Amino acid sequence: MLIATDLDGTFLRPDATVSARNLAALEAAEAAGVHVVPVTGRAIGGLRHIGPIFHRYALVCNGAVGLDLSGDDVLHTLPIPPETVRGFVETMTAHLPGVLFCSAVDDSSIFAVEAGYDELTPPYEAENDPAEHVVVTREELCSRGALKLMVTHPSVPAREVFALAERLAIPGVHTTWAGFSMAEANRADVNKAAGLEQICKVLGEDRSDVVALGDGANDVEMLRWAGTSYAMANANPLAIEAADRRAPSCDEDGFAIVVEELLASR
Repeated sequence: MLIATDLDGTFLRPDATVSARNLAALEAAEAAGVHVVPVTGRAIGGLRHIGPIFHRYALVCNGAVGLDLSGDDVLHTLPIPPETVRGFVETMTAHLPGVLFCSAVDDSSIFAVEAGYDELTPPYEAENDPAEHVVVTREELCSRGALKLMVTHPSVPAREVFALAERLAIPGVHTTWAGFSMAEANRADVNKAAGLEQICKVLGEDRSDVVALGDGANDVEMLRWAGTSYAMANANPLAIEAADRRAPSCDEDGFAIVVEELLASR
């Protein structure tokens, strides 16, 4: 068995902390020989920010970066090519003037941001997903690949930015939304399920033995792909539709409740 869990809204409580019960369930699963893999839209800094909770494999940037935490090794990076970055930026700007972009680069520890982007990011989001921010021109942003692009607008809510990107179906990218102040885009073939499939190959795990938990639109592919999947009670309707089962909300320690039941049934 492999348990794949989203972080924000799933494993983490609403204040982005780890509850004692969720931590105990994680440790019990690992002691039973079950792999527990965090699969998050956060960048590498956001995973590190919660502390050394997870000890082996992890996926960040919606699957674009695979990590082996035991040696702090990067297993894979799957960036959007520069020409696709440019096409996405230009198309979104043509349809929604005023949009601003941020690009996660290198191992996602650096965010290349346009001037004004950071001012639109709520402080708690910046704190929970820290990175080195480097202000760049749009030409500089479009001249290199991106592990993940983040898109925001001064007056249009992120869910509407995401909906627009979905309608436009811009070639070469997969767009999603994790419920925060920005919409996100990865390479067309990159999502949490694709990244998790790579980890399963490393571990020799079959997808039928994967149990996935999530709450966001960026969890949809993972929830559909896993052998068994749970949407949290606080989940986005898209995640609820994609999942097989329901779990209590993140503020009710839904992750722990599911894991405790799984371990008891082994």
